[in-house]
Amino acid sequence: MTTDVLTALISASAAMITAIVALALNHRAFTMLDNRIGDTNRRIDDTHRRFDDVNHRIDDINRRIDDIKAELLRHLSTIESYLKQFFQVQAEHDKRIQRLEDKP
Repeated sequence: MTTDVLTALISASAAMITAIVALALNHRAFTMLDNRIGDTNRRIDDTHRRFDDVNHRIDDINRRIDDIKAELLRHLSTIESYLKQFFQVQAEHDKRIQRLEDKP
């Protein structure tokens, strides 16, 4: 073999061996990094679940508020009808009182 080919083979194999040794030595660091990423993903998922729970509670509260509003509107309608009746009766009484005052 020529010297150039031998030099190329040695250089290529040295680079590959260096990369393999570096990966083997850094395997522990990669495992720790993977564990941290997994923990972060779990925390993010927990946060999303909590947000979903809060959103469900907010939706429940909004439904209850809508129910209360509807009930208040029904009561308000009833009160308005009672007030109309009251003012009609009051107007009739005012007319009667006026007639009584007009009589000598």
